[in-house]
Amino acid sequence: MKSILASTLVIALLSAAVGAPSAAPSGAGRTYLVLPYENVAEEPSLDWLSTCLAFTLGEYLKGTGSRVVDDEERAVLYEGSGLPAGAPLMLASAIQLGRKMRSRSSASRPDRLVLGRFLVTDGALTISARSIDLEGEKARPWVSREGRLTDLLQLQNRVALELLDDDGVPIRGSRASILERHSGDVPLLAFETYCRAMAETDSKDRLRLLRRAVRERPGYPKALYQAARILVRSERWSEAATMLDGASAEPHPYEKDFHLLRATVALEQDDPGKAAEAARNALRYADTPRGHVLLARALLATGERDAARAEMEAAEALDPNAPGLDRLRQALSDNTTE
Repeated sequence: MKSILASTLVIALLSAAVGAPSAAPSGAGRTYLVLPYENVAEEPSLDWLSTCLAFTLGEYLKGTGSRVVDDEERAVLYEGSGLPAGAPLMLASAIQLGRKMRSRSSASRPDRLVLGRFLVTDGALTISARSIDLEGEKARPWVSREGRLTDLLQLQNRVALELLDDDGVPIRGSRASILERHSGDVPLLAFETYCRAMAETDSKDRLRLLRRAVRERPGYPKALYQAARILVRSERWSEAATMLDGASAEPHPYEKDFHLLRATVALEQDDPGKAAEAARNALRYADTPRGHVLLARALLATGERDAARAEMEAAEALDPNAPGLDRLRQALSDNTTE
């Protein structure tokens, strides 16, 4: 029973959108399609920035509670339109892409599209972005920031903050703390490696690059979290635990899923105490069925049946069909532990 239940929960955990919002969703209800940024100078050595800036802006948006069209859906959109990633787009062409995405029955229906572009000249960097209302087909003005290439992440975050302000998405907390959570203490080299990793579709290549990013910046929270996700998929529990334990901080905006992953791994390693702590941490970020199911499993493993039943009921109240609930019910009714 344990292995089947664990597999069900792992699949449910990892099938969730990467980087689900970790705090109260101030941008809830809005869905963004972020296009790869245009490389204005057409410098091939900097092409990695095109997808990197789009990906990190997506992380920023998720941190506000907004939804973001994932990279795979966006890639299908580009392929179907015969466009290379980062191709220059006129406003009308961008709106047409948004219409296509909104018309796809199996895809997310974005109500906002973000166009971006960057220019690097002699070490100086300019990043620009604009939001387009796809329902009203109206574009907001460009938001731009200039600085040194070494300040890439800070510049990107400032553009994101102004873009959200201009788009009417309320931002909670001070701007300084928001920028710090997103920027952290990450050198440009490690950040570039992380971006290259997240652009990889092959899991082995992605894991290899994520490991390199961690070597370049020991304790790199996002890189360690993303690496652990890959390891969990292949049930390499010990390696995944090592990755998660090595994080120097919670990875923003992945805090909730980081703790859910820790709880899953701890249960596989027969450490219900650690699993319960991690599940409770996840529930502090968001009240989710998965969090309650994982906490119930941890409590059941330590013989706290009444507490486990209460957590099961909390999960049922949120989603009576949540993954893992049926087997949890069976475990409790059988009067046995998992």
